[in-house]
Amino acid sequence: MSNIPTLSEIQPFADTEYAGRFFATLELTQRFNLIRHLIQNSEQLVLILSEKGYGKTSLLNQLRIAGNEHWWVCTLSSTPAISPDALTSHILSAFKVRHEGKSAQVLKESLRSHIASARYHGQLPVLLVDDAHLLPIATLKMLIELAMQTEQVTRMRVVLFCEPQITSILATPEFEIVHKTLVHTLDIPPFSQTQVGDYILFRLQNTGYTSIHPFNNHLIKKIYTQSEGIPLKINKLAYQALERFLEQQPIYPVHQAKSYRKLALTLLLFLTLVAAGAFSYWQYPELFQNLLLISTDPPQSIAVLPPQPPVEIPRSENVTPTSPVNTPQEPPPEPKVEILPVQPETENKTVKDETWLLQQPPESYTIQLLGAYETKRLDKFRTAHSLSQLAVFQTRYQNRDWYVLITGMYSHREQAQKALDNLPQELKQETQPWIRKVATIQDQIKKR
Repeated sequence: MSNIPTLSEIQPFADTEYAGRFFATLELTQRFNLIRHLIQNSEQLVLILSEKGYGKTSLLNQLRIAGNEHWWVCTLSSTPAISPDALTSHILSAFKVRHEGKSAQVLKESLRSHIASARYHGQLPVLLVDDAHLLPIATLKMLIELAMQTEQVTRMRVVLFCEPQITSILATPEFEIVHKTLVHTLDIPPFSQTQVGDYILFRLQNTGYTSIHPFNNHLIKKIYTQSEGIPLKINKLAYQALERFLEQQPIYPVHQAKSYRKLALTLLLFLTLVAAGAFSYWQYPELFQNLLLISTDPPQSIAVLPPQPPVEIPRSENVTPTSPVNTPQEPPPEPKVEILPVQPETENKTVKDETWLLQQPPESYTIQLLGAYETKRLDKFRTAHSLSQLAVFQTRYQNRDWYVLITGMYSHREQAQKALDNLPQELKQETQPWIRKVATIQDQIKKR
């Protein structure tokens, strides 16, 4: 019975949250160091924004493990069921403080007291919140208060890892405190094609995978194109490719290379002995006279025929072929199809609806400007900012109808990024707009 672990047992491309070691690109390393600096030296609220699958949880875990020896770190995995009292109890449990049977007011005072005590003893309380966009509004407000309100000695450093739609929530009047203080926002960039290849090899090496694999440059480029450099998609595509490859070929573990090396050494030894024997025979042929019977008869000559003159074939100048010769013709060149960016409408200010959005190419990109529970807020925003090619769609957020305003339609992400960079600075500070793929919007509309 083979002791070689199977692909399902090794799981080299399991969810990034359970990857073990952290794959750090130059961009991620820069962001990691900046987050550490902001936590240690700034009173700002820190937002880490990215869509699902970019590795927010992996970055959070790395920050928890390799943050700072003087930090007192508490982590929270968000759900819509976490109330403000439950959040307070969770932090107190991390402080190893009993909280059963106490009122909400007593819990809050106890929390402030333990935060102040930790800071007095040289520790900096840090709260890392995963999927903060899932929290109820009241709980999210309490987090903001922990980071920004009360005296400095009773504040915690709060880092929210969340999807970009949280910026629409923080832009509402309920979070006026956020509008008056500094908030530092960072994103998690996707991998480049080179980084995709490095990431796949990193996952293979750090999960104990020792068999051959199919990940050449051509396959890595294909995975990069289909995944757009998003780690979660890379994991799925790489696992599928590896699974198909192993179904077609036997597994050759690396540890079997020892057997191959033994065979090669044996063959080398055999060839060395043969060469030594040949050399001995050449230098001392008398030693082999009793072993070999060597014929001394001269070789018989071989009759050689004289060369024959070449036969000339008469050629006729007027030769008509008996059958037509079909000259192969080159196939016509394939037409080049170039996807051009959709030009923004400068005159038509009509807001498009969901029907229009569902008709757009899923691989296109757009810019999400704002989300709100009421369309009146979107109308007020449109009046305040002169924008073109707008569209609105409806989805669900925290069990309520949620209306989202987008602008622009672009065939490539680079075009969308350029358009985002050209938006007015005051608009970007107000709502933190972000780039979305149209396919994700279409999925939200269909699942509503």
